[in-house]
Formats: sequence, C-alpha cells, structure tokens
Amino acid sequence: MNNQVVSRETTKKAILYCRSVVGDRAELQSQSEALTAFAKANGLSAIRTILESGTMDALTYNNLRLQAKYREFNVLVVPELEVLGNYPIEITHEVNFLTENGVKIISLKDGELNVETLPMIFRKGFRLVKKSIVRAY
Repeated sequence: MNNQVVSRETTKKAILYCRSVVGDRAELQSQSEALTAFAKANGLSAIRTILESGTMDALTYNNLRLQAKYREFNVLVVPELEVLGNYPIEITHEVNFLTENGVKIISLKDGELNVETLPMIFRKGFRLVKKSIVRAY
C-alpha cells in the first residue's frame, strides 16, 4: 500500500496546451498529436488537452492558472513559447507565475521554459540585420 502512494506522487500530471492564432483545426490537431506523443514518450500522464483558437481566451487560461495555483498538475507542455503570450514581458509573467506554483513548462520547440532560460530563448528569436550606411555626396 505504501508503494502505491509513492508511485502516485511521483507520477507527473500534465496539461497539454495547443493554440492556433488563425483557428486552423488541422494545426491544432497536429499540435495535439505531437504533445500527446511527447507526453507518452516522457512518462507524463496527460490529464487534460486544451485546444484554443485565436488569442488567449481569458476564461480558459484563467482556469489553467487556477489549476496551477491549486497544484492540480505538475507539467505544462506547449508546442512553443508563443502560446503563452504575444510579447516577451507577457510570456515572462506567465512563466514566472506557473513556475512559482510548481509547474514545469516544456516547449517542444524551445525546451524547458523558466526565468533562467527565457533570456537566451528570446535572444534566439531576434535577428540582427546589418545596416549599410549609404552616403550621398
């Protein structure tokens, strides 16, 4: 009986969060399949899959935040960090909130997301363009 309690505590409960800004059903299905395969391959128990279209729906995402606050899941799996917000400050705020509430965030594209890894990930997203200065004489 003791071993069963320990095994339940070590099981990582995950929520799979898919979002398509344009509402493409095929894209959402593809994301869901990739996240499900990742969860199975990494021994995560997917307790819920959220498929969301457009911008972040306040009701759905607030429900997710509430579940995090009450420690109903340990891992949030997303296809990429952009599903957590539209701007770096918004994404940073969400990552900070979730990690402070004991949630490990894993992006299939970007790896583990936390306040230590975000600066490097954001830097990768910026492309530096060399400007050549043209002088008119």
